[in-house]
Amino acid sequence: MITRILYNEEKEAYSRVITHPIQTWEWGEFQELEGHKVYRLGIFDQQKLISGYTLSFHKIPHTDFSIGTLLRGPKINKDMIENIGKIGQNEKAIFIKIEPDEIEKVYDNKNQLIKNKSIVLNYPSLVTSPKVAFYPHSFVVDLKKSEDELLAEMSPKTRYNIKLANRHGVTISHSTRDEDFEIYLKMLFETTRRQGFYLHSENYHRRQWSILKKTTIPEIFLASYQNQTLAAFMIFKIKDRLFYPYGASLDTHREVMAPTLLMWEVIKYGQSLGLKSFDMWGGLTPDANPTTPGFGFHRFKQGFGGNLVQFTGTYDLVINQQYYKIYNFIDKYRWKLLRLKAS
Repeated sequence: MITRILYNEEKEAYSRVITHPIQTWEWGEFQELEGHKVYRLGIFDQQKLISGYTLSFHKIPHTDFSIGTLLRGPKINKDMIENIGKIGQNEKAIFIKIEPDEIEKVYDNKNQLIKNKSIVLNYPSLVTSPKVAFYPHSFVVDLKKSEDELLAEMSPKTRYNIKLANRHGVTISHSTRDEDFEIYLKMLFETTRRQGFYLHSENYHRRQWSILKKTTIPEIFLASYQNQTLAAFMIFKIKDRLFYPYGASLDTHREVMAPTLLMWEVIKYGQSLGLKSFDMWGGLTPDANPTTPGFGFHRFKQGFGGNLVQFTGTYDLVINQQYYKIYNFIDKYRWKLLRLKAS
């Protein structure tokens, strides 16, 4: 097998082997709009493309250095390390952050470990990263199950809230219209301001939408009550997988449980398309409790009965050891400042 950089003419072949939204060709185009350098690599077996991944480099302002990322790509192996390491050296990368789309542990909805895949990574210069890009855990719902089976696996409160929202007459719609995206975007920023979260700029989200809306990947779901939109989700779909990367809701009419019904309708939508799994794009550890920051979102997702999965982790392929230590020291305090500004 060989690995090489792909040509634009190989876009369709690459798209056939990619199974995560942020590894798509179009996500790479979005990254380029953000000013990042993008490499798409293909793995070939006897001239047939069998796998691939996108590697991007983010320039550090006012320096000649960059940071590489390879997020939600294939599992790490020796060939990958060698190839991205060479590109990283050419791009004067301090390090390349790698988060494989590979599950190491699976827990049932009672937090009991039901699968544990032993993964050993022993490569020079590959270290466990002090900072993750994506949540190491996520809830995944099996869409191959029937509606009755899925309802039975939900928490009693989640089932009750779905019925409550229906009784109140909450309505659900979904589309790829720009008007609905603007409703969603406005609500997203209202939610993050209210809850003190850090979020990319509006231009970041608009550029992302401008690229992805030309594909079948994104869709906007809205929940409305008495002619007012109370909750809005963006979902991604690719191959047989559904994802919930972003969501927002108002702080009014919380008693009608609009977000709960909206999530259930997203799940049923995925079933109607014949998809196999629904990744809720994040969760806390199995031992999370009400005092853990973000537990409210964790519990909301947990209520839908999916399995909590743990990915293999976040690793940094260190290319410049000296600057790697300096970068992590500065970055630690930069994020503290950003969180203070958001709060």
